Amino acid sequence: MADAYDKLHSLSKTMALMASVEGLLDWDQETFMPKDGIEIRSQQSEILASLVHRQRTSKSFAKALASLIDLETGEIKDDRLPSPQIAALREWRRDYLKAVKLPNAFVKQFAKTTSTACHVWKTAKEHNDFKTFSRHLEKVISLSRKKADILGFKEHPYDALLDLYEPEMTTSFLTPLFSRLKLPLTQLIKDISAKTPFQEDFLFRHCPKHKQLDFSHKILHKMGFHPASSRLDVSVHPFCNGMHPKDTRMTTKVHPENIMTCIGAVLHEGGHGLYNMNLNGEQFGSPLGQQVSLGIDESQSRWWETLIGQSYFFWQHFFPLLQEELPEQFGGVLLEEFYHAINAVKPGFIRIEADEVTYNLHVIVRFEIEKALIEGTLKVKEVPDAWNAKMREYLGISPEFDAQGCLQDIHWSLGFIGYFPTYTLGNLYSVQFFNAFEKAHPNWKEHLAKGSLDFIRDWLKENIHKYGRQYTPSELCQRVTGKPLSEEPYVSYLKKKYRTLYHL
Repeated sequence: MADAYDKLHSLSKTMALMASVEGLLDWDQETFMPKDGIEIRSQQSEILASLVHRQRTSKSFAKALASLIDLETGEIKDDRLPSPQIAALREWRRDYLKAVKLPNAFVKQFAKTTSTACHVWKTAKEHNDFKTFSRHLEKVISLSRKKADILGFKEHPYDALLDLYEPEMTTSFLTPLFSRLKLPLTQLIKDISAKTPFQEDFLFRHCPKHKQLDFSHKILHKMGFHPASSRLDVSVHPFCNGMHPKDTRMTTKVHPENIMTCIGAVLHEGGHGLYNMNLNGEQFGSPLGQQVSLGIDESQSRWWETLIGQSYFFWQHFFPLLQEELPEQFGGVLLEEFYHAINAVKPGFIRIEADEVTYNLHVIVRFEIEKALIEGTLKVKEVPDAWNAKMREYLGISPEFDAQGCLQDIHWSLGFIGYFPTYTLGNLYSVQFFNAFEKAHPNWKEHLAKGSLDFIRDWLKENIHKYGRQYTPSELCQRVTGKPLSEEPYVSYLKKKYRTLYHL
């Protein structure tokens, strides 16, 4: 059986290598590809997606997998296999059963459509032109509905898409969860809005692009990244693409008058990057060498962006370095003033720039719109009005133009319908994980204030990263925290932090 398992892993590794080339094409399209290259890139994406899908559904792979696990029942054929390999077989079977349902022609069509849509989205956002993008979004939504029908679902078509990013997650779980979040979040916003706003004008002073990137590299170096195995570039929408634990591609967005946009993105994508970097390289191509879910993956990015990167103790070390890098902008600012400013709560239009208290309301807006688009109760042409109405309802503001509204995110153009809820799930996971981390490292604040990040990275690697998909998201949460996922620890964290900050 050992030889059979090795053969299966070898076949899967070939698929992973091909998929990493897909990722490289995506990364290049968002960073360095010349504008006129989109037509050939769409064709490249189409043919490569087809090749990867053919490998994933090939008779040779199915035969190798079926020799170790019953494809119909999931019964393991050799119980002497170690538990991690049994878990890998479970996940291989899950992936195969999904992939084999999708016709290759559909996979090609979806890849070509989204590659083109992504390119159109960038131009549409730049020119505030939802009408042009809407024609492509209609195609993406239509194909996503078709994908849901092909994959199958028990209760709601959106479930089939959710499950691609967060295994076992359902609309029936998310809907009441988001309802339970709305009330305490909106009440906290209301309480804070009655207080005197923090001074934050110094955050919006001009900071040269090269200075922002230099400082970003200092943070990434402290987090554990090295030029030999990672790189940071600039894109319209920040992202992280992990080709292999030894090849992590991250991007950030540089706003000349808002350095925290860049720093927040770097910490966020750096969290994703560390997860990729700390996966078991020997298991590349196996489920044991992959992130368990997007929710868990987002917990890592939000961990570094907010729980670490917006803490007072992080900036005890990094703020003097920022003042040294940009003395004219921050030389006369006190650490306490800076800390308050970066944690100011104020409803805004842009999700990736949102504070911790309002952030999840941005996600709920997107979840509700996606759900309505997939079930057919909302038409694509109605998205801008629906978006603006929900922003008024939940955040009390309405975008003046679509580029700061429904055109701001790249996800829909990529066909990532069902992805957005994982951001909120990531926030919830992150706080539950962090509570466990605090018990293991009660003196974490003192170490962080000295600029030490290694012990944080090591804890995450040992408790989350190294397992790959050995455990399901719910199993991993229970294993690390001793409890199932709940919104209560997250709400408690927000109330404690912001009631203290605003003296509520």
